[in-house]
Amino acid sequence: MDNLSRPVRELLSQYALYLEERTPQDSESNIQVDEIASKIASFYEKLRGFIDYQENHLIRKNVIDRVLRRRVFLKDISGEKIAEPLIKEIIRSGHLPNNALPETKIYDVQRIIDTLLALLTQIEETPHLRAHGFSDWLIGVSVCAIEECLVPPDKDRMLTDAMLSSLRETLHIHGETTEETDTNALLFIAVQKALLHVDRDQLHYRLLELMMPDWEISSPEQIPSVAEGLVATRESISRYIKHPQLRYFLAFCHRHTIVFRILGDLVFSSKGFENLKEDVASLYEARYQKEKGRLFRMAFLSVLSFFFSKILVAVAIEVPVDLFIIHNFSLPHMVANIIFPPLLMLIIVASIRLPSRKNLLLVQQEIESVAFAKNQKNRAITFPKKKSLALSLLMQFIYLSVFGITIYFLSRLLLSFGFTILSIVVFLLFTSLVTAVGVKIHNRSREMSLEKARPKFFGFILDLFTMPLVTIGKWLMSGLKKFNVFVIFVNLVVELPFQLLIELLENFHEFMKRKKEEIQ
Repeated sequence: MDNLSRPVRELLSQYALYLEERTPQDSESNIQVDEIASKIASFYEKLRGFIDYQENHLIRKNVIDRVLRRRVFLKDISGEKIAEPLIKEIIRSGHLPNNALPETKIYDVQRIIDTLLALLTQIEETPHLRAHGFSDWLIGVSVCAIEECLVPPDKDRMLTDAMLSSLRETLHIHGETTEETDTNALLFIAVQKALLHVDRDQLHYRLLELMMPDWEISSPEQIPSVAEGLVATRESISRYIKHPQLRYFLAFCHRHTIVFRILGDLVFSSKGFENLKEDVASLYEARYQKEKGRLFRMAFLSVLSFFFSKILVAVAIEVPVDLFIIHNFSLPHMVANIIFPPLLMLIIVASIRLPSRKNLLLVQQEIESVAFAKNQKNRAITFPKKKSLALSLLMQFIYLSVFGITIYFLSRLLLSFGFTILSIVVFLLFTSLVTAVGVKIHNRSREMSLEKARPKFFGFILDLFTMPLVTIGKWLMSGLKKFNVFVIFVNLVVELPFQLLIELLENFHEFMKRKKEEIQ
């Protein structure tokens, strides 16, 4: 073990301590829900997953977000504590194990919720805090705090610490000078995004824990100062996330993601480092198959989600407008408009290729350089020279010109086929979304590869004319994520009464069991 690098030794020590501290909980003091109600709620969540697709690592967090927002709204009516019904609803939905969480978690989660409610009240009473979506941001980080309280991401923390420590030890920056504090923060963000694919709320929460670990309130007197401190911390977090050098740190960390993921597989499977090449080969193959399946599942469910959303938009908007306002309804155009985006996604997915077998040798060499002190090598981030203002403006002008030309010719092409203006707008929006998701899946497929991508002329031309669509799609995904009309409809009209019915069913089943036990 002496020949191992310091970050790897620390990872092994942390994992050994983690295994020692894991103790089985007494089942009598754990949180339980009714099995019948749980099966019905779990079926509903699976059905919803086909319509409102989320990546696996975000599903539970997004369910907690949904439930917390609804429970906070209902609290104004009922005045009851939120934590226990919230946790039980998450368990019933199948995103937490039944009879496995200790009842002490109810107190821990309620403490987070009490902090949230106190701060939300303070926000309402303080004019300058009500601006800029601070309440929404606060709920987002509270959701992440609740998830990590219920299911601590211990292995993720260990692995990110190891990656951060290993890369920081060997990192050299060329081209520009950066403050050490900035370098550490940017590297932390890049590791979180590259290794764990955290979303905005998760990233903000983990940065908040790093910059302001005592943000939870323990007494009413702290509320004003904590609220002001959160505002300042949020501004610092936003500055780092918008930092112009962050993209270079992200590219750097993405190149090393597969190395640390397999290193984590190696440590967490307790294989050791005696037969490193053979163990890495078997773990690489297992992860290769896992990533392949995950990418195709991601693509398949994305296609389904787009398909259902497109049908809804067609039925709710396109058809009525074409029939009653424009008076130019065409069934073939509507069918083509519905089918094309999912078909485009299938074509994009079919074109994706995972890395070749020679990539394994590169992964083995990189893991050796990370694992063993004698093999450690220096790594570098080189910032390109700053372009002149004139050249930057020229690049922007060329990009905007290509953007305009692409949208213009696509619109002209659709008009020539008889599409209405509304149909063209909806077609472009959905095609842009599909293209952006396709690029996202393509980038994920590159995460397993250490091979350098060879530039191709056809690829450059394709990128040139698809990037405008990708830009629109990226904007739609980030800016309109919370305005999916179908999801809003389900949340308001379907989910609220459904969850009330499930709780009623659970209470009635418990009542029937007690009645049965009374019979002697």
